[in-house]
Amino acid sequence: MSVELVILGFLREREYHGYELKKDIQRRMGPWADVKFGSIYHALKKLVQRGAVEKVGAERRGTRPDRIIYRITERGEEEFLSLLKKLLNGFQRIYPEFCIGFYYAGNLPREEVAEILTQRQAQYEELVETFKQVKELPAHQKIPRVSEVIIDHAILHMAAEVEWLKMARRRLGEEDLYRSPEERGT
Repeated sequence: MSVELVILGFLREREYHGYELKKDIQRRMGPWADVKFGSIYHALKKLVQRGAVEKVGAERRGTRPDRIIYRITERGEEEFLSLLKKLLNGFQRIYPEFCIGFYYAGNLPREEVAEILTQRQAQYEELVETFKQVKELPAHQKIPRVSEVIIDHAILHMAAEVEWLKMARRRLGEEDLYRSPEERGT
Protein backbone atom coordinates (compact mmCIF):
# COMPACT_ATOMS: atom_id res chain seq x y z
CA MET A 1 0.00 0.00 0.00
CA SER A 2 1.23 3.46 -0.76
CA VAL A 3 1.50 5.48 2.43
CA GLU A 4 2.16 8.49 0.25
CA LEU A 5 -1.16 8.02 -1.56
CA VAL A 6 -2.99 7.83 1.78
CA ILE A 7 -1.29 10.98 3.08
CA LEU A 8 -1.95 12.93 -0.11
CA GLY A 9 -5.56 11.77 -0.10
CA PHE A 10 -6.13 13.01 3.43
CA LEU A 11 -4.29 16.29 2.75
CA ARG A 12 -6.61 16.88 -0.20
CA GLU A 13 -9.41 17.19 2.36
CA ARG A 14 -7.66 19.66 4.70
CA GLU A 15 -4.41 20.57 6.41
CA TYR A 16 -3.05 18.18 9.05
CA HIS A 17 -0.21 17.75 11.49
CA GLY A 18 1.37 14.30 11.66
CA TYR A 19 -0.26 12.95 14.81
CA GLU A 20 -3.71 14.15 13.80
CA LEU A 21 -3.17 12.59 10.37
CA LYS A 22 -2.27 9.24 11.95
CA LYS A 23 -5.37 9.35 14.18
CA ASP A 24 -7.70 10.07 11.24
CA ILE A 25 -6.09 7.36 9.11
CA GLN A 26 -6.44 4.91 11.98
CA ARG A 27 -10.09 5.88 12.59
CA ARG A 28 -11.19 5.77 8.96
CA MET A 29 -8.93 3.05 7.50
CA GLY A 30 -7.68 1.18 10.55
CA PRO A 31 -9.52 -2.11 10.13
CA TRP A 32 -8.20 -2.70 6.62
CA ALA A 33 -5.07 -0.57 6.11
CA ASP A 34 -1.77 -1.08 7.87
CA VAL A 35 -0.24 2.38 8.04
CA LYS A 36 2.54 2.50 10.62
CA PHE A 37 2.93 5.67 12.68
CA GLY A 38 6.62 6.06 11.84
CA SER A 39 6.02 5.59 8.13
CA ILE A 40 3.79 8.68 8.08
CA TYR A 41 6.58 11.00 9.19
CA HIS A 42 9.07 9.38 6.83
CA ALA A 43 6.64 9.71 3.90
CA LEU A 44 5.77 13.31 4.84
CA LYS A 45 9.48 14.19 4.79
CA LYS A 46 9.86 12.65 1.30
CA LEU A 47 6.73 14.40 0.04
CA VAL A 48 8.01 17.76 1.33
CA GLN A 49 11.38 17.17 -0.34
CA ARG A 50 9.65 16.47 -3.66
CA GLY A 51 7.41 19.52 -3.33
CA ALA A 52 4.19 17.48 -3.18
CA VAL A 53 3.47 18.70 0.35
CA GLU A 54 4.47 21.90 2.10
CA LYS A 55 4.74 23.01 5.71
CA VAL A 56 2.30 25.84 6.40
CA GLY A 57 2.73 26.45 10.09
CA ALA A 58 3.23 24.99 13.51
CA GLU A 59 1.16 24.51 16.65
CA ARG A 60 2.50 24.35 20.16
CA ARG A 61 0.66 22.87 23.12
CA GLY A 62 2.30 23.58 26.44
CA THR A 63 5.90 22.47 26.60
CA ARG A 64 5.55 19.91 23.85
CA PRO A 65 7.52 20.32 20.61
CA ASP A 66 5.94 22.22 17.73
CA ARG A 67 3.55 20.23 15.59
CA ILE A 68 4.17 20.99 11.94
CA ILE A 69 1.06 21.54 9.85
CA TYR A 70 1.13 20.24 6.26
CA ARG A 71 -0.90 20.84 3.13
CA ILE A 72 -0.88 19.40 -0.34
CA THR A 73 0.56 21.42 -3.22
CA GLU A 74 -0.44 21.53 -6.88
CA ARG A 75 2.37 19.09 -7.58
CA GLY A 76 0.99 16.89 -4.79
CA GLU A 77 -2.45 16.92 -6.43
CA GLU A 78 -0.88 15.67 -9.65
CA GLU A 79 1.13 13.04 -7.78
CA PHE A 80 -1.99 11.90 -5.93
CA LEU A 81 -3.87 11.32 -9.18
CA SER A 82 -0.89 9.56 -10.74
CA LEU A 83 -0.43 7.24 -7.72
CA LEU A 84 -4.17 6.59 -7.58
CA LYS A 85 -4.39 5.59 -11.24
CA LYS A 86 -1.27 3.44 -10.96
CA LEU A 87 -2.65 1.62 -7.91
CA LEU A 88 -6.12 1.07 -9.37
CA ASN A 89 -4.80 -0.09 -12.73
CA GLY A 90 -2.12 -2.35 -11.32
CA PHE A 91 -2.80 -6.07 -11.05
CA GLN A 92 -1.27 -7.64 -8.00
CA ARG A 93 -1.22 -11.38 -7.66
CA ILE A 94 -1.00 -12.49 -4.06
CA TYR A 95 1.43 -15.21 -3.06
CA PRO A 96 0.65 -16.12 0.55
CA GLU A 97 3.79 -17.25 2.38
CA PHE A 98 1.60 -19.67 4.30
CA CYS A 99 1.40 -21.78 1.14
CA ILE A 100 5.16 -22.28 1.19
CA GLY A 101 4.88 -23.52 4.75
CA PHE A 102 1.97 -25.78 3.86
CA TYR A 103 3.99 -27.23 0.97
CA TYR A 104 6.63 -28.40 3.45
CA ALA A 105 4.22 -29.24 6.28
CA GLY A 106 4.62 -32.95 5.50
CA ASN A 107 7.79 -32.74 7.59
CA LEU A 108 5.63 -32.28 10.68
CA PRO A 109 3.29 -34.80 12.30
CA ARG A 110 -0.07 -34.81 10.54
CA GLU A 111 -1.89 -34.03 13.81
CA GLU A 112 0.25 -30.94 14.33
CA VAL A 113 -0.49 -29.69 10.81
CA ALA A 114 -4.21 -30.30 11.34
CA GLU A 115 -4.05 -28.29 14.58
CA ILE A 116 -2.23 -25.43 12.82
CA LEU A 117 -4.96 -25.37 10.16
CA THR A 118 -7.65 -25.41 12.85
CA GLN A 119 -6.03 -22.51 14.73
CA ARG A 120 -5.59 -20.51 11.54
CA GLN A 121 -9.25 -21.06 10.67
CA ALA A 122 -10.29 -19.84 14.12
CA GLN A 123 -8.15 -16.71 13.68
CA TYR A 124 -9.82 -15.91 10.37
CA GLU A 125 -13.29 -16.54 11.80
CA GLU A 126 -12.53 -14.23 14.73
CA LEU A 127 -11.27 -11.55 12.37
CA VAL A 128 -14.41 -11.82 10.25
CA GLU A 129 -16.50 -11.20 13.38
CA THR A 130 -14.33 -8.20 14.31
CA PHE A 131 -14.78 -6.70 10.85
CA LYS A 132 -18.54 -7.26 11.02
CA GLN A 133 -18.64 -5.40 14.36
CA VAL A 134 -16.82 -2.43 12.83
CA LYS A 135 -19.59 -2.17 10.25
CA GLU A 136 -22.20 -2.14 13.04
CA LEU A 137 -20.76 0.79 15.00
CA PRO A 138 -23.14 3.46 16.33
CA ALA A 139 -23.85 6.33 13.95
CA HIS A 140 -21.42 8.76 15.64
CA GLN A 141 -18.56 6.26 15.16
CA LYS A 142 -19.50 5.19 11.65
CA ILE A 143 -16.81 4.63 9.09
CA PRO A 144 -17.19 6.01 5.55
CA ARG A 145 -19.36 3.91 3.24
CA VAL A 146 -16.40 3.12 1.02
CA SER A 147 -14.72 1.57 4.06
CA GLU A 148 -17.77 -0.66 4.51
CA VAL A 149 -17.36 -1.90 0.92
CA ILE A 150 -13.65 -2.51 1.51
CA ILE A 151 -14.42 -4.38 4.73
CA ASP A 152 -16.92 -6.52 2.79
CA HIS A 153 -14.06 -7.29 0.38
CA ALA A 154 -11.86 -8.37 3.28
CA ILE A 155 -14.65 -10.47 4.80
CA LEU A 156 -15.21 -12.29 1.50
CA HIS A 157 -11.49 -13.03 1.18
CA MET A 158 -11.32 -14.30 4.75
CA ALA A 159 -14.43 -16.43 4.25
CA ALA A 160 -12.76 -17.99 1.19
CA GLU A 161 -9.65 -18.65 3.30
CA VAL A 162 -11.80 -20.36 5.96
CA GLU A 163 -13.33 -22.62 3.31
CA TRP A 164 -9.88 -23.44 1.91
CA LEU A 165 -8.59 -24.30 5.40
CA LYS A 166 -11.55 -26.63 5.97
CA MET A 167 -10.86 -28.34 2.63
CA ALA A 168 -7.11 -28.59 3.31
CA ARG A 169 -7.74 -30.10 6.76
CA ARG A 170 -10.23 -32.60 5.31
CA ARG A 171 -7.84 -33.65 2.53
CA LEU A 172 -4.98 -33.87 5.00
CA GLY A 173 -7.03 -36.41 6.93
CA GLU A 174 -8.13 -38.38 3.86
CA GLU A 175 -5.05 -38.36 1.61
CA ASP A 176 -1.31 -38.54 1.71
CA LEU A 177 -0.66 -35.06 0.40
CA TYR A 178 3.07 -35.16 0.81
CA ARG A 179 4.13 -38.13 -1.32
CA SER A 180 4.57 -37.81 -5.05
CA PRO A 181 2.46 -39.96 -7.40
CA GLU A 182 5.53 -42.16 -7.98
CA GLU A 183 5.94 -42.72 -4.25
CA ARG A 184 2.25 -43.54 -3.90
CA GLY A 185 2.43 -46.01 -6.77
CA THR A 186 -0.16 -44.21 -8.91
